[in-house]
Amino acid sequence: MTKTDPSASRRTPRAAAGVALAIAVALAAGGAAGADEGKWILRIEPMLMDAYGHDQHVLTIHEIDRGATPQVDTKTPVNLDTGADVAYHAEFIYKWKQWGLGTDFFWFNTQQGRESRSAAAGAPGDEVVFAVADRSFTSTGPGEVLYFSILGDTDLIAWTADLYAMRTLAETPESAIHLRLGVRVADFDNDFHAAAGIRDAFGSLVDASSNYGLMPGPLVGLAGEVRRGKHLFEGYLAQSVVLADAELSGMTSDFTGSAETPSVFNQEVFHKVQDVAIPITDIRLRWTYGVTERISLGLGAHSSVWWDVPVPPGVIPGPGGNEAFLENTIVYLGWLGSVGITF
Repeated sequence: MTKTDPSASRRTPRAAAGVALAIAVALAAGGAAGADEGKWILRIEPMLMDAYGHDQHVLTIHEIDRGATPQVDTKTPVNLDTGADVAYHAEFIYKWKQWGLGTDFFWFNTQQGRESRSAAAGAPGDEVVFAVADRSFTSTGPGEVLYFSILGDTDLIAWTADLYAMRTLAETPESAIHLRLGVRVADFDNDFHAAAGIRDAFGSLVDASSNYGLMPGPLVGLAGEVRRGKHLFEGYLAQSVVLADAELSGMTSDFTGSAETPSVFNQEVFHKVQDVAIPITDIRLRWTYGVTERISLGLGAHSSVWWDVPVPPGVIPGPGGNEAFLENTIVYLGWLGSVGITF
């Protein structure tokens, strides 16, 4: 299975932000002759963000009492926990009369994890089973200790970069509504790495990833604002559809010994490339207060919904789990602090 360099994935959004900003400056420079009536707006907005809808089921624990009548199988599902982390949003806009040009950038990088699990059968006749992707491991006594561990680099990275033109549809001294039309480039990458087995005997390494190239697509949005003295209330609703190829890969490596020093004797590799069209819906609400004529501070909320995203295969417990390809709708929701500069 081909692996993507995580550092390259992290460098890509920074480079894209620089390119988008340079394009906006170059385009807006053409209108510099009217700069006496125009204005530049730069906003930088760090966010505390969480992702919902992507806590995949990666392990099922079976506690089987064979001495009971009828036999009892108590099942406990274990899901990934997608952690909250810091995300970033920034926009750079040039407004002139009823028109404008702008760039918009969003980036979120977080980890997925779950506490390690271990268990062993106790009373005679009892069994404990750990079921992972297309593999299961059984303990029939205290000497057979089962384990499951999430390994490093289980990452989720998503970002978007927009370039758009803006037209004011309606305006009063205290309110306005603007139409935005443009293009969006997006990226999504997700990796999963885990180990399961019988401690110091044998087990399996599970590796899976969904990697995308740059995904371009059209963007349309509406932005509204209401001003009350130094207070500005803004709302933004946008819809885009980005297009690309998704490379979905999974590999299960069976080994003897420990997961730290495995001796691999069998590998199963699954690979699929498919065309994808991912709708992305963005909603943003913001309140800002004009500290000075040029500087504003504010608070708000940002949500980005990525519909039907193909996600890493080979993580679903049970027979055939390695061959299952799923799609998740992922909701990114964050609370933002805003710093704005007008010049």
